[in-house]
Amino acid sequence: MIQLLRGFTSVGYVGLIPGAPGTYGSLVTLPIAYFWSTLVTDNPFITFGLIAIITLLGVFASNKVSTSLGVEDPGEIVIDELVGQWIAVLAIPAHWGFWLAAFILFRVFDIWKPWLIDKSQDLPGGIGVMMDDVLAGLLALIIIQGAAALI
Repeated sequence: MIQLLRGFTSVGYVGLIPGAPGTYGSLVTLPIAYFWSTLVTDNPFITFGLIAIITLLGVFASNKVSTSLGVEDPGEIVIDELVGQWIAVLAIPAHWGFWLAAFILFRVFDIWKPWLIDKSQDLPGGIGVMMDDVLAGLLALIIIQGAAALI
């Protein structure tokens, strides 16, 4: 069971690629989110529902995997990056410039962890693992949507 959970939390073991697993987790999200929005549905409410389900599963699975590995927030867990990056591109214009900006902003906020993003990591277990990326994704989304509205 733990191997199945590790496969899920590492997004198909992408999180085990050496170097920058968070960036790899974010990068692998972009084609998933793009194909979902173009081939399955472009309805942001349905997509938000899917992201919410993945987030809840991510909290549970991250908690189990972290406990199993004996590490509070293992680098191999990148389901949080998948969720945060997908939030960052939720319902933004389908132009590569917006998607690139959303990727960069999400990574900056995920690494820098300004304001409440940093404090959210103090939440217990899988909630703390997931919440900082959810907040980083929301902040990136707000900025991208604001920029899109101005353009």
